Amino acid sequence: MDDVARELGMSKKTIYVLVEDKNELVRLSMQNYLEEERNQLEEILKTAKDSIDEMIQMISYFIHQVQEFNPSALNDLQKYYPETWDIYNSYRFHFMLKMVTKNLESGVKQGVYRKELNADIISKIYIAGIDILINQQLFPSKKYVFLDTYKEYLKYHLCGIVSVKGLKVLEQHNLFKR
Repeated sequence: MDDVARELGMSKKTIYVLVEDKNELVRLSMQNYLEEERNQLEEILKTAKDSIDEMIQMISYFIHQVQEFNPSALNDLQKYYPETWDIYNSYRFHFMLKMVTKNLESGVKQGVYRKELNADIISKIYIAGIDILINQQLFPSKKYVFLDTYKEYLKYHLCGIVSVKGLKVLEQHNLFKR
């Protein structure tokens, strides 16, 4: 709370007039972040030309979001702020899962994703994959830059779902230049 007060240029006393405790501050911060993210993603859904364009815009958005991300922050959230972790998980396994599933289903219909793809299974694997990426035993932040790990995961995901037609579209985007 000292760091927050210093960053905001106010006293802790003033912060505690606005929030009850650190738990509430973390919860409100997460709710605000998720609401902003939801708005950004819904805008992408409105403007995307097709499923691959939608997925690429979402990926670009997420890559921008994780530029400075420390994966241990989610581990801390899970460990020390279970109520906020539940809010985050609810968002992931409701809003995000639904969005990814719809993207997969429409991509199959458009012929840019594999026709035999099971959207229900693949969307759950995609969402749950983030848990693997933040696992400090598998990908310790001292050895792996989260952004690099995340980009590899996204390449893995996209190459696994696209059809031949989709691969041609994906290659035109040149998404993962080194």
